[in-house]
Amino acid sequence: LPVSSRIEINLALEVGGLTETISVTSEAPLLETNAVSTGRVIDNKSLMELPVMGNSAMLLVKLSPGVQTGGVNNYLALHSNAGGSDYSVSGNIGGNAWTLDGSPNQGPGRRTAYLPYTDAIAEFKVETNNFDAGIGQSSGAAITMISKSGTNGFHGTATWQHWQQRWQGTPFFVKQNYFRRIAAADAAGNTTLANQLRATDKQPTGRSNNWGASGGGPVMIPKIVNGKNRLFWFFTYNAFKDVKVEDASTFNRTVPTLKNREGDFSDLLQVRNSPARYIIHDPTTITRDPARPNNFIRTPFPNNIIPRARFANPSYNTYRDIYPLPNVTLDAGADPINNYLASQTPYNWDYYAYSNRVDYQISDRWRMFGRWSINNFGPEDRADWVYETARGLNLNGLVRNNKGGNIDLVYTQTPTTLWNFNVAINQFREGNIQPKALEFKPTSVGLPAYMDEKAGALALLPQMTFGTNSYSTASPGGFTNWTRTRQATMKLEGTFIRGKHSFRAAFDNRNQFRTGGGGGNTSGNFSFNQNFLRRNDDGLTPATDLGLSWAAFILGIPSGGSVATNDTFATHTPYYGWFFQDSWRVSSKLTINLGLRMEYERGATERYNRMVGNFDPTASTPLTGPAQAAYAANPIPQVSAQDFKVIGGNTYVGAGGASRMLYRPELMWLPRVGVAYQVNSRTVLRGGYGIFFDTLNVMNYGPNQFGFSRSTNMIVSNDFGQTWGSTTAPYPANANPANFRSLLNDPFPVRADGTRFDIPTREALGAMAYQGRGFGFTAWDTPHPRQQRWQVGIQRQFGADMVVNASYVGTRSDRISQFSTQGNVPGRPLQPLPQQFYVTGLTRNESAQTLLNANVTNPFFVGNFRQQDFSPLVWADMNSNGFFTGRIIARNRLMRPFPNINGLTDNSEASAYTRTHETQISFEKRFSKGWNINLAYNGMYIRDADVFLNEFDAERTLRPSNDGRPHRFTATGIYTVPVGKGRKYLGSANRLVDGILGGWQFAATYEWQPGPLIDFGNLFYYGSDLENIKNVTRTWDTWFNTADFERTANRGPAGYHVRVFPTRINGLRGDATNQWNANVSKNIRLTGDEAGGVTMQLRLDALNLQNRSQMERPNTDPFNTNFGRILSQTAATNRWIQVQARIQF
Repeated sequence: LPVSSRIEINLALEVGGLTETISVTSEAPLLETNAVSTGRVIDNKSLMELPVMGNSAMLLVKLSPGVQTGGVNNYLALHSNAGGSDYSVSGNIGGNAWTLDGSPNQGPGRRTAYLPYTDAIAEFKVETNNFDAGIGQSSGAAITMISKSGTNGFHGTATWQHWQQRWQGTPFFVKQNYFRRIAAADAAGNTTLANQLRATDKQPTGRSNNWGASGGGPVMIPKIVNGKNRLFWFFTYNAFKDVKVEDASTFNRTVPTLKNREGDFSDLLQVRNSPARYIIHDPTTITRDPARPNNFIRTPFPNNIIPRARFANPSYNTYRDIYPLPNVTLDAGADPINNYLASQTPYNWDYYAYSNRVDYQISDRWRMFGRWSINNFGPEDRADWVYETARGLNLNGLVRNNKGGNIDLVYTQTPTTLWNFNVAINQFREGNIQPKALEFKPTSVGLPAYMDEKAGALALLPQMTFGTNSYSTASPGGFTNWTRTRQATMKLEGTFIRGKHSFRAAFDNRNQFRTGGGGGNTSGNFSFNQNFLRRNDDGLTPATDLGLSWAAFILGIPSGGSVATNDTFATHTPYYGWFFQDSWRVSSKLTINLGLRMEYERGATERYNRMVGNFDPTASTPLTGPAQAAYAANPIPQVSAQDFKVIGGNTYVGAGGASRMLYRPELMWLPRVGVAYQVNSRTVLRGGYGIFFDTLNVMNYGPNQFGFSRSTNMIVSNDFGQTWGSTTAPYPANANPANFRSLLNDPFPVRADGTRFDIPTREALGAMAYQGRGFGFTAWDTPHPRQQRWQVGIQRQFGADMVVNASYVGTRSDRISQFSTQGNVPGRPLQPLPQQFYVTGLTRNESAQTLLNANVTNPFFVGNFRQQDFSPLVWADMNSNGFFTGRIIARNRLMRPFPNINGLTDNSEASAYTRTHETQISFEKRFSKGWNINLAYNGMYIRDADVFLNEFDAERTLRPSNDGRPHRFTATGIYTVPVGKGRKYLGSANRLVDGILGGWQFAATYEWQPGPLIDFGNLFYYGSDLENIKNVTRTWDTWFNTADFERTANRGPAGYHVRVFPTRINGLRGDATNQWNANVSKNIRLTGDEAGGVTMQLRLDALNLQNRSQMERPNTDPFNTNFGRILSQTAATNRWIQVQARIQF
């Protein structure tokens, strides 16, 4: 019986002999006579034999009929649970239902939590349409996996897979850029660089080893336990390790020269191009500019050399030694950029996974199984370009790990009553860690002890950054805490067979959690640039950050710095589901399935209410009266004083009477019906209808914690270095550059109120938190997305092992929002300017932007308000917000609703909808006579009403969607060469002949679909027919017809111009997916015969057999010289070779 299937088998019982043999095989009937679903069962042979990258079983999901993908087949390993989950059905309005052994396998962001190794899975089923009421909390596909279990005989596998980068195809533009860089260096006469580039490979070097072992059988403990027929185990271990280097585009770095490190910048005065840019001025020599009395100037260091006595930075030696010395010889007089080639920057992956399953037949009535798994990836050793001097310091450090387990208990109360109880928990953790950076703390690099106290257990190496086009950053960005998602589930289901009715009823409880936050910039981030080392305070004399920023670092004078205090969060969404299902066998030919599911999902809560809530459009704040009065004194013609309303503000959950929930709970009703009619022994007609709701649980999004994180910023100087610090927090003598001391000796001096650091305001700002700021919010009445789905189809069997399915599937999805899709749909702007202020036509008209962007008197200027009307915290926040400190404001800001909010968007407005009509056709020939094949075609018409073409539009625009392709074709096949022992030819061959000619097998997969639709901005097109844009012979240099577009920027649309060009042109698409994967394998029997023993398989896979480079979409900026050209390619791999050996027993 295939996974997640229910099949009725009518048995005729007859009197037999005293001894009878019954053979039970795993092959189910081809026709499904009592179920209404479409999809595919990926059986164990397909799992083990089809070519798939990294033995990741989940990558075979995309080969099922009805499944849509993004179409980019990039390198994905067993930790790549984002790319490994990139599958959708019927418009992609929500997530898929991932289950493993009957329990949810959900990770964050609608991803699967665990990507099983092929050797760990018995089989899995992908159902793109299923009208069973047991499926819930999802509007996508149901992907159900069953792990391998033990049997009375011991069986298992041992697998090793390997690839090397030098075997792989080189992407087109990588090759092109490789030769172009060499040619450019030769043309410039830089033969040293040209030879260095020639000595590097076209693409990074690297290799991978992927290994695993699995085994199971009865639990056998001599004289204690004999598990045959009762107690079984199965264990799987797998791991991989990639050792490779980064892409060559990341190799070029800029580091200080040896002379620069000693304070000698005299060589910079020898560059050919404007050497005066590199003159370093002494920050302590500030005087008024005689030529401009209101400005200030500084005096250069003699010979552009900083005296050793002026090396004041207490952190200098540590960071100086982190930077490697230049290894690229530049031409004399060249700017010293890209002087270090980090050609061995690592890009290494490390992963392991364990899983174990135990099955126990307690009695004839009771049986159970338990499963647990754990997997870990990382830390990702990537981007660590200082590998020569501080190995591990700068690595990306991505870590993902997953732990999960479940217990499943089945009780057969009577032959017609069965109970199933399942409990499970699944946790997924993700973050970036830099173990090397954690070996440091602020005092270990010379910063004061209070920085250690501030960081506490989250201390790490402070970050030092340098100005624009300057030195590469060589220290990590901050402390990253784990983000954890956890799902705990419990399900009780009963099955009751009563005559022609098979009833099922269940209660399903799921609790979803998400925790994280905290960390961040715990130990300080300090930036250095030219600000205090250039000649003029206003930059009159050009200067550059290169050179000057390192000089500032030597002197210990940052241009800015900060340290953060960030709260953590712990959010929770409970879910409750009930369903009742009746499978009614009306006759031997007709089965009707009737089901009703009820789902109740509560709104998200945070453990301590550390979360921004909704928007209150009627909220009044202390701004209201004074701002309206100030406007009345200086109104603009477009808005009368009485129509200028200053109202509205945010809420915080659990504060001021607000609910602790972010959005309201919702009870949802999901009726389902399916009909299957068996016309004859080889033909079944099926149809169904159902309603599905998507989930809004916290595993898919983090909370808005504005106010619960806050940075303290250095106030270096308010007067170009005449004085250091501020009047309320001046720098003491030991940290004052006027005394030739570094600001880093005391970067956050004690302020007048006795504090050094700002603590989070949390909910104290109340409705003032987003005044003068942009606010995208989730409304209290946020609905769950809904999909109505229907299907009619026919299934026809041919011969003993072939079947064709043809179905029409339609959907109508609505109640879709930016919040529910996590950004795939835009929110609704709540401050639109009326259409009357926009211009139209195909001629540039700047009148609207001139009028609407003109500056007028700002009624929100802080001087219009009384300090005593605000709390000190709110008053300080207003004085740090440019919206309130500016005396002028753009006219259009005052013409909008809620002018006190500087951009207001309802991210939960759910007017978006999707319509799909699909033809799904599949052909299956099961494995027999040495071969099988599966073909699937999907034709889809899909339209989304998702975007507002203009901010004033009342309705979203219906347009062609990129969440599906008009055509998609997939194929898989396995062919066993009929030569060798036990086969059609040379069936009685001896061991030597069979070892050479026997045991060969070929397998392949194929995938084709058109590329994604091309998105355009608002353009002027003067042609008479948009179809002419597609009328061109496509090349990478001319992907579409660029004639009749306005190509001159100052003649293109100005601001506030009504949309006159569509966002997409139906049929104008990017490069297609067109990929063959194939393998050849040789099976060698080591012991035993066809019925058992040990075999070894040697296999070679070639993924993207054609070595095809898949291109990105073309440039769509008509004012760019590359308009209509393709300039890059997708992340899809070129031909990918991997070899494998597997021993199976």
